[in-house]
Amino acid sequence: MKCLVCIPSKARPNNIKKYVEPFMSRLGLDYKIFVEPQDKELYKFSNVVTLDANDKGLGYATSFAKNYAEQNGYELFFRIDDDVSAIGNIENDIHKIIKAFDIPQVGAVVFPYDFEWYSITNKLFTRKNKRLQTCYLIRTKALFTNYKIKCFEDFYYFMMLRKNNYDTLFCSRHFIKCPPIGTNHGGLQEYDRSELALASINIFKSIDSTIKVISKPDKPWKYEPKFTGKKYKSKPI
Repeated sequence: MKCLVCIPSKARPNNIKKYVEPFMSRLGLDYKIFVEPQDKELYKFSNVVTLDANDKGLGYATSFAKNYAEQNGYELFFRIDDDVSAIGNIENDIHKIIKAFDIPQVGAVVFPYDFEWYSITNKLFTRKNKRLQTCYLIRTKALFTNYKIKCFEDFYYFMMLRKNNYDTLFCSRHFIKCPPIGTNHGGLQEYDRSELALASINIFKSIDSTIKVISKPDKPWKYEPKFTGKKYKSKPI
């Protein structure tokens, strides 16, 4: 299957040389960096695609990137943040991971963070229906984007995968290496994340009434959605 790595970036041009280019060189897949028109002059790199509007948020950027992938014949969409320096040694197994999408029910492959040491194994896939977080490989047609979602994109796409009867596979051999969420300048830090969080959670709840809200007072976003329905529970495989 044809796969495109999609990397949204906002006000973080230094991350391209520091993180993106070395990682993409190892990975060896097609990739594009999606930036807003107002940032175009900051991103003097190859593989840059300019959005058609400024300040529309992450949901809009992902919708734009998905349309780009579809129009160019990419069946798989590999979302990677611009501050991710590695996903374990995924370059050694990327073709095996892509092969998993030969199973029609597989909608996405997801990964643990490097600090989640308790999830890391030598086995390639260990669970199904763990949620998406930060980096994920997803069927382009199963990426149900919504430009109104400006926070918790990964939660939203997981909810929509399960709503449409797709499973996720948890790739516990390879782990996301990046700075702690919310500590970098640029990106969503350019916005009031608590306001974005509540607006997005309200959209979640309008789709699935089992979604609850939990308080995260120590986080910049202050609130998170909580999945309580049975279809969101992960299982070993």
